[in-house]
Amino acid sequence: MHHYGFVNNGIHIAVRNEFDRSLHRICLQVPLFHAYAIVVGIMAALTHGTTLVLPDSGYNPLQSLEAIVKEKCTTIYGTPTMYVDLIKAVRETNFQMPVVAQAVTGGASCSPKLFQDIRDVLRVRKPKTVFGMTEASAILYQSLFNDDGDELLNTVGHVTDHYEAKVVDSAGNTVPFGTPGELWVRGYGTMLGYWNDPKKTKETIDVDKWLRTGDQFVLRADGYGKIVGRIKEVIIRGGENIFPKEIEDFLNAHPKILETHCIAVPDERMGEEVCAYVRLKDGKGQLDLSEIRDYCKGKIAHFKIPRYLRIVQRFPKTNSGKVQKFLLQQMFAKECSK
Repeated sequence: MHHYGFVNNGIHIAVRNEFDRSLHRICLQVPLFHAYAIVVGIMAALTHGTTLVLPDSGYNPLQSLEAIVKEKCTTIYGTPTMYVDLIKAVRETNFQMPVVAQAVTGGASCSPKLFQDIRDVLRVRKPKTVFGMTEASAILYQSLFNDDGDELLNTVGHVTDHYEAKVVDSAGNTVPFGTPGELWVRGYGTMLGYWNDPKKTKETIDVDKWLRTGDQFVLRADGYGKIVGRIKEVIIRGGENIFPKEIEDFLNAHPKILETHCIAVPDERMGEEVCAYVRLKDGKGQLDLSEIRDYCKGKIAHFKIPRYLRIVQRFPKTNSGKVQKFLLQQMFAKECSK
């Protein structure tokens, strides 16, 4: 990453959020190590003299609500999960929310129902959305000033200023507007590369400086975009990106486990949760979720600990030996539908 990308992305984010039109006070709920906080929060604020309010040392919905009132916040930043919690807290405590100018959600997909609740329950005049990735200095798509209706509810916003975007097929050919494919982007904020990993850098950025996002995407002719799904296997839980391999490698060190494969499964509150499918060294042995959670506690981040555990005798694989994770997801969905 580079300062040029961070600073300029922060400037353009701030303009979309109208920080150049009036003074704002931001309730910043997201952790400071996240690109959302670093660029969307800190850089946007620093470049426009905007006040940042940190409600607590860790996320606490009641502390956030109190900070919004006490500090007269005009803008709220958070992930969809955080907004779900804020709405729940307001309803359970009959908290008297003041009118808030805008609320920006990012880090994961936001449902139309959640946008409506942000308006009605949190009394937000303008809900907005952002979408991006750290490799692009944070934000690639963002709501425009007066987005409403379909643009707000069914897209991730409009491509950010001074960035190019295209959607391609598996061969790298640009597809027509409205056709799903992989989103590629190019602009001032594209990363220089992965630290000490030229191979991965080459796989991600082509010779013409297009950054392959790994996201399945639909691009409209008017510049708005919609996420269809993820090509990469990253699990997004409450706005946190989780790489399955890290959990798999960790669980494979468990004395009872022979092989592990983790998948994303739907969750109403968090968006996605982690489900670990494992094959035991002793095919007739036993292992339960509480044992797995105890094994993980204090050794990996709490949000990476699997919510679900399934024991299998074998994994569905291709002829080349690659595990077909989509079949594991189908197995889980079928199980839940019973």
